[in-house]
Amino acid sequence: MGRLIQCSGIIAKKPYYFKLTDTNVYTIEEVCYYIRHNIYMIQEELFEESFAVWLREELEMDETAKKIEDMIEDHNNLKDIVVTLCCSCDYYTEKEINELIAIMDETENLPLRGRAKIKADNYLRCGFYEKAIEEYDHILNCDDMLNADISEYGEMYHNMGVAYAMLEDFDNAAVSFKNAYEKNSSEESLKQYIYALKLTGDKELYSQEAKKLDIDIQKITGIEKEYKSASDEAEKSKNIKNIERLKETMKSGYVEEYYDNINSYINGWKEEYRKEISR
Repeated sequence: MGRLIQCSGIIAKKPYYFKLTDTNVYTIEEVCYYIRHNIYMIQEELFEESFAVWLREELEMDETAKKIEDMIEDHNNLKDIVVTLCCSCDYYTEKEINELIAIMDETENLPLRGRAKIKADNYLRCGFYEKAIEEYDHILNCDDMLNADISEYGEMYHNMGVAYAMLEDFDNAAVSFKNAYEKNSSEESLKQYIYALKLTGDKELYSQEAKKLDIDIQKITGIEKEYKSASDEAEKSKNIKNIERLKETMKSGYVEEYYDNINSYINGWKEEYRKEISR
C-alpha cells in the first residue's frame, strides 16, 4: 500500500477488496491507513455487510464486526464507522483520529453538490472515467446547482472534459471544455478545448470553432504550437516503446519479423519527413 505498515493483529488469508480504488487490505492497520489516505473519497457504500463478515472471519474481530453490522443496519453516519475502526487498534493516536473527524465534519458541512463533486473527482482520480462522467452529469442537472456560482459550473464541465478525453471521446471532451471556458474563462479550459478539437481530426469543425472564439489570434497560435510540441513528444514516446518491443522480438529469436518491422518503421519515418519538408 505504498509504505511498510507494522501490524500487531492477525493477517488475513483472504484480503478485503475496496472496489473504488482497486485496493486489497489484509489487516486492520491497513484498513486504518487506507481510511486516512482516502478520507475525502470514503463513502458509506465502501463498508458493506461483507466488510463486517471479513472482519469476523479473517481478522477474528468479532466485537468490532458486530458494531459495524449494527451501524450499517441502523444507518449510522460514516464518521461513527470510521472512528470505530480507527479505535479498534493502536495504529493512530487520538490526535490523528481527531484530525480525521475534523476533515469529515468539514466534508459533511459542504452542500450536496460539493459532497457529490468530491465523489466524482475521486472517480476521475482513480481512473473510473465513465462513473465520473455520470456523477458530474448528475450534479450539473440537480436542483442544488441552482445555488452554485458560475465558477463551480466551469470546474465541473472542465473535469468532465478530462474524463471524456481519457476515454478518447474527443467530441464530447471538446463540448465539455467549451462549456467550461464559457463559464470560467480559464486559460486551461481554453487550451484543452483547442486540444480536444484538434484531436477530433475534424479540420472543418476546428476552423469553424476557432473563428468563433473571441480571443487574440496570437493566443490561439501559441496554444497550437504547444499542442504540436506535445503531440511530437507523444509520438517520440510511442516510437521508443515500439523500438523496445522490437528488441524483445529480436531476443525471442523472431529475426525475420524484427527486420520486417524495422523496415516498416523506417519507411514510415521517411514518409513523415517528406510531408514535413514539403509544407
